[in-house]
Amino acid sequence: MNLSEVLNVALPDVSASAGRRAYPRIHPRVVWRERIQEGEPTILCIVPGVECVFPFTPQQWDLVQLCDGERSYEEISEAYGTQGGTRFEASQIQEFTEQLEGLGFWYKSPQQKILAASERLAAERRKHSTRKSKVGDLSEIVVAYWDPDKYLTWVHTKVWWIYTTWFTLLTLAVFAVVGYFFVTHWGEIWRDTLRYYDFTDKSGYDLAEFWVLFCLLAAVHETAHGLTCKHFGGEVHRMGFLLIFLSPAFFVDASEVYVYGGKWQRIATFIAGIWVELILFAVALLFWSGTPQGSWIHDFVYKIMLISGIGVVVLNLNPLMKLDGYYIFSELVGMLYIKERSTAFVTGYIKKNIFRLPVEVEYVPPRQRLLFVPYCLLSGLYSYAVLAFLSKFTYNIFKHYTPEWAFLPALFVAYLLFRSRLKSLVRFMNSVYLDKKEKLRAWLTAPRLAALGVLVLLLFVPLWRDTVDARCVLEPASRAYVRAVVPGTVEQVYAEEGQPIRAGAPVAKLQNLKLESDAAQARAELRSAASRATSEQLRYGSFGAAERERQRWAERSRQLSDELLQLQLRAPISGIVLTARIRDRVGSTVSAGTTIAEVADLSTMIAHIYVPEFDMNKLYLGAAARVRPASSFATLPATVLAIAPASSEIPEGLLDKSHYQGIRPPQFYAATVLVPNPSGLLQDGVSGNVKIWVGRRSIAGFGWREVREFVGRKIW
Repeated sequence: MNLSEVLNVALPDVSASAGRRAYPRIHPRVVWRERIQEGEPTILCIVPGVECVFPFTPQQWDLVQLCDGERSYEEISEAYGTQGGTRFEASQIQEFTEQLEGLGFWYKSPQQKILAASERLAAERRKHSTRKSKVGDLSEIVVAYWDPDKYLTWVHTKVWWIYTTWFTLLTLAVFAVVGYFFVTHWGEIWRDTLRYYDFTDKSGYDLAEFWVLFCLLAAVHETAHGLTCKHFGGEVHRMGFLLIFLSPAFFVDASEVYVYGGKWQRIATFIAGIWVELILFAVALLFWSGTPQGSWIHDFVYKIMLISGIGVVVLNLNPLMKLDGYYIFSELVGMLYIKERSTAFVTGYIKKNIFRLPVEVEYVPPRQRLLFVPYCLLSGLYSYAVLAFLSKFTYNIFKHYTPEWAFLPALFVAYLLFRSRLKSLVRFMNSVYLDKKEKLRAWLTAPRLAALGVLVLLLFVPLWRDTVDARCVLEPASRAYVRAVVPGTVEQVYAEEGQPIRAGAPVAKLQNLKLESDAAQARAELRSAASRATSEQLRYGSFGAAERERQRWAERSRQLSDELLQLQLRAPISGIVLTARIRDRVGSTVSAGTTIAEVADLSTMIAHIYVPEFDMNKLYLGAAARVRPASSFATLPATVLAIAPASSEIPEGLLDKSHYQGIRPPQFYAATVLVPNPSGLLQDGVSGNVKIWVGRRSIAGFGWREVREFVGRKIW
């Protein structure tokens, strides 16, 4: 038999009407003190077992003290009036006490607690009978809690000296050393911290180790809060272990410091957790610097440093979330519940003044608005960023085990994290609709309905061009190099960089004195050999030998003459001279094969683009394209000339590969695009963007294609 069945059996004997006739009674163990909050006297109260600080005005506190469980609302009204206070009607007092009842302020006898539990169980049964059960809220799952007051009292008797002046000054000096270490080793610590909290490559043992270390340090952190509260006279009756978005955490109820401590005592209580973790960081730093690298103790204390270092300082001191920094910030500005009040003010203002909803906005002085508005916006953005980080954190954990399907648990966790926000958004939109539906119906006349129908149809009309975008580097479709065929000295240069030149036009002239001398000698020897051959023929002598000698010198003379012609360097094609400072070569000696000038035909350019594999099904030969150089807003028409059958590497600098750091980088295929350039706008080596038109699609077609390809990739 479970607890619900036990209560169902036992409770019929309890008179429910008797419970309802009970009047409010102040808790006999309520703790209260008068403080100055925002320039006004305020009574701060703490009720045992209630995790809330109740602020009252002096008039409200006088009224609350009259609630002893015996007086009726009429008697309380009469008694308050006789004390000289403002006369309140019994209905007003009943409404005030019912508001406090919803917050758990009033004392309940054991019989009333049983009755309240019965009513809650009945309400739960009715709720579950009308709707299905749902997964619990992951924002806070309390696992266990206990009363640590005796434990903290015992600890305080042992370590009371940590609150002495000399120890505080000593820790400040240690913190100065820690700060110096942070500054000198910032790059190393920051990089290792990010790597430590990135669970992409963590094993199961690493996860278990992280949980254990994190739990131990969290327990020490919360113990420091409770211990400091005890030091300033308060009591701590609630401490426990919970999961915040499935992350291990401890909590401690040190709210009595609001009653027993002043402003700086409360700040000291809030900062105590960070203080003790920085002390642990300093101790770990001492062991880390004195142990050999590679030893288990060296690695262990370094992990302690990573957990208790940047994470504690950055996260806990951040005033945008309700952690230590938030409560310290509240004390410094002298306001309680800044997050709730600023959120209520901003959301109420937006609902009333932008969406024109009939809501009441609490009055906030102009000076407080300067704090509330930026704080609400920054706090909201930071909170959602943390929730998104938790989703990414889940993805990194599962990516180590199943990279292809890690997105599913990440999406599920994101749904659990943002579910309450989504429901709030749905409720808000529903309220907007209920408030505006009459105006909306009046606005939706027949012509406007027809216009909306046309807009819906436009979603399915293929009006939008489907394109493939890629980066490219342009180069001439035809280029040639003027090279020295024979060695020599550059005597003259006839062309300059950027000069148009026709095919066969001279570019430069070389001089080779040895070659010219050999050619002149060969010509002289040829003439002599020809004379001897003629003489031998007339004398009927050895004509054959003389003729062979003449032919040999004739061939030698022809070769040297051809080499002399090669000293005159000419352009092989028509185009533009691209070589810079070509005239600087005059007087220099060049060897055979040396490039003297480069000539390119810029009337037609080609662009080599690299298309990712998932876009290859869109390309086809002859597809129209547009090319826009990086240095111009004008575009030029182009045509897909060739598509490579195999993937290839992307040249360095052409594309930022960091955009493709996914699970599996895509393969890239090279394609060649032909670009006419009659105006000469495009130059060699200019980068640009290519947009290839592959058809027309509707907005619905774009969405359906993405869904189809996503499902196809995952299933296949």
